[in-house]
Amino acid sequence: MSGKAKLVTLRIRRTETMITLIGVPDVPGVAATVFGAMAEKAIPVTMIVQNAPDAGSASITFTVLRRDQEAALGITRELMERLGAEGWMNDDQVVRLSVLGGELLEEVVGLAGEFFSILAAERINVLAINTTADVVSCIIEDANLDKAVDLLSRQFGLKVEVIS
Repeated sequence: MSGKAKLVTLRIRRTETMITLIGVPDVPGVAATVFGAMAEKAIPVTMIVQNAPDAGSASITFTVLRRDQEAALGITRELMERLGAEGWMNDDQVVRLSVLGGELLEEVVGLAGEFFSILAAERINVLAINTTADVVSCIIEDANLDKAVDLLSRQFGLKVEVIS
């Protein structure tokens, strides 16, 4: 990794469930409809990933707190019908790992490659990725948490912070 970043914390969130709306129309307002519906029911959305559109449709993956899973799934099923989506998926056996920097990470070359190579070397599959200027986050299967935390905290010398 060139331009060594000052990485500080590996944050673990075991309190989320991942929901994907598959094949939603790629038109303005779909994301507003989805997340507006969650907000109307006071459901906080903790992470959002939308894939690039293909043949006029896209998929939107997001996480909500497990305590809100049933309500969020009810809304998701309604939205699938209303939006004409192809389907939906849910996985509540996931965990979000986030590496936080003590500085902006957006210009650090190789961080994402190293982060994901460490996981891949141990056959830990990444289900979703989200980054900001100072955080790299991913969703993995809960069963791989201990191995991933050990590898990442050792490689980067990170303090582990668990959010429950």
